[in-house]
Amino acid sequence: MMPLPHPIACSTYVRYFYLPASNDRYAEVIEVLNSNSDTVKVPMREEDVELEAFFVRPLSGRELEAYKKAETWKLFNSWEELKQDHFRFDLPDELLEHLLRFKGRFELHEEMTA
Repeated sequence: MMPLPHPIACSTYVRYFYLPASNDRYAEVIEVLNSNSDTVKVPMREEDVELEAFFVRPLSGRELEAYKKAETWKLFNSWEELKQDHFRFDLPDELLEHLLRFKGRFELHEEMTA
């Protein structure tokens, strides 16, 4: 997990989780806003999967405004989609650079078809 910054259990953080591909779906990055745990349980048909966060950051002011205190999950099948979402919320470039370092480690659909 990326220590940026080292969070305590607090709901003012965004945590990122990687869900690998399976036979019937593509891999996804799950972004959980207002997350208060380094793990999430993802409901699956066969059996729930527990994932551990690979990256953590504080919520931006615009995200706090948009999502208040509601835990919100966003699913991304491509790194480009995730980048566009971050641009929309005007997040700092260096934060996005840190996050995109995981691109080689966590393959998404766009990389598989290239």
